[in-house]
Amino acid sequence: MSLSMADGPRPRQTAAVRTERAEAPGEGYPWADDDLVRLHRRLLHKSLRALFDSRVCATTRVEILDWLLSPKDCSNAFSYHACCALSGLDPEVIRDRVLERYRRRDAR
Repeated sequence: MSLSMADGPRPRQTAAVRTERAEAPGEGYPWADDDLVRLHRRLLHKSLRALFDSRVCATTRVEILDWLLSPKDCSNAFSYHACCALSGLDPEVIRDRVLERYRRRDAR
């Protein structure tokens, strides 16, 4: 029995290659305000969940803690304070609760 290429595994389908012209800076797909709010909310949620996930490496947890403890005047568009503000949360209250829970977790 001979095998041909047709009998072997098929390569995965990939997304269609974009053949349009390259977008100039400032052009492209516009972000709706709701999309940006959802993105900030998701970043906050995933970061806080990862902080308590034992599968997440220590380096990543330290980065999340640094992000959580960043100063209020941090100019990063995706700072902890920006994520809380766009999510309608008080960053100080959330930070205090998260750090208290984190300390209790480490005390075990």
